[in-house]
Amino acid sequence: MATSIASQLKVLKSLIQVDQDPSQKRPFTRPSILFDPKEAADIDIDTIFAVGLQGLELLVSTDERFRNFKSDLFSYQSKELDRELMGVEENKRIDASISKYLRLLSGHFELPSSLKTLEYLVRRYKIHVYNFEELILCALPYHETHAFVKIVQLINFGNSKWKFLEGVKVSGAAPPRNVVVQQCIRDMGVLEALFDYASPSKKYRPSKPVIRFCTAVVVEVLGSVASVESHVVKRICSLIHSVLEVGTDGHSENKAGAMMIVGMLASKVTISPGLVKGLILLIAKVAEEDAKESADLQLFRLSLMTLINLVQLQVVDKFPMKALKSLIGIRDFAGILLGLFNKFKIDRFLSVLLDSLVDYR
Repeated sequence: MATSIASQLKVLKSLIQVDQDPSQKRPFTRPSILFDPKEAADIDIDTIFAVGLQGLELLVSTDERFRNFKSDLFSYQSKELDRELMGVEENKRIDASISKYLRLLSGHFELPSSLKTLEYLVRRYKIHVYNFEELILCALPYHETHAFVKIVQLINFGNSKWKFLEGVKVSGAAPPRNVVVQQCIRDMGVLEALFDYASPSKKYRPSKPVIRFCTAVVVEVLGSVASVESHVVKRICSLIHSVLEVGTDGHSENKAGAMMIVGMLASKVTISPGLVKGLILLIAKVAEEDAKESADLQLFRLSLMTLINLVQLQVVDKFPMKALKSLIGIRDFAGILLGLFNKFKIDRFLSVLLDSLVDYR
């Protein structure tokens, strides 16, 4: 870890144009998201702190969870902080706090107040050096914005997986999503990073923009590849669970995207029986909940069609009992199936359903 910190310090010295000669009062430029680099060099830390604190207050009015950082990353004492002079454990604590903050900020990045807080984190904590991957992932769902370009232009990617964004630094043009999609196809490490960021854990709950962006990328990746490796299938199924799980308050468009992923995945690879069972349970529950709560039943119909495709394209002999209970509890479920039977070929689905009903009774 000490070696890692030492190497980070070397990188830092190569990135910021600060003359260590005591006779030099200030650097000619400073990294900045809000200001021109030369203009930023004339702005002192107290002013930048005031800008960041103002942004934080506005964010607190939007999401109360931001208040926790007022006594931490944005405390008055933080103005005197110097990461290069701090120990390994203290830097680890700061990294954890920054990671938590950026994940929360990913749901509010489009607000001008977010950029004000990032300005302070860049100046005081040098997050574009020490936490650049977290910073990229926070901003990536907003890749079409000028703010994303400004952030990319601050970062030295070296030989990291994010080096493909170097072109953005040169052109100054916001990259289309297809740039990320193509890189995910070439380097599954980028896709894995997106999976990690969009997957819920005990500490983090991914923001809706992050889930929406990751879902869209996965859909486009699946549409462009001929096959998918088994470990990637597992990660995709994990993402689907995080979107569709009942009680996650996911947007209908996110859930529709997840359904599309299931359909595309089922048509491309053989999914393990355990994962198939999990998906059937999940989708049946979503169908049941939407049939109860929604007026237009659009998501319900999509859920049902996704379930039909999954059963017909994968090896499924019986419905899990919990899934069957969810389905038969849907009002006029038999009538809906009859209507689908007249339009689509769903013989295998009906056969599995009838065999399962025998056991259910």
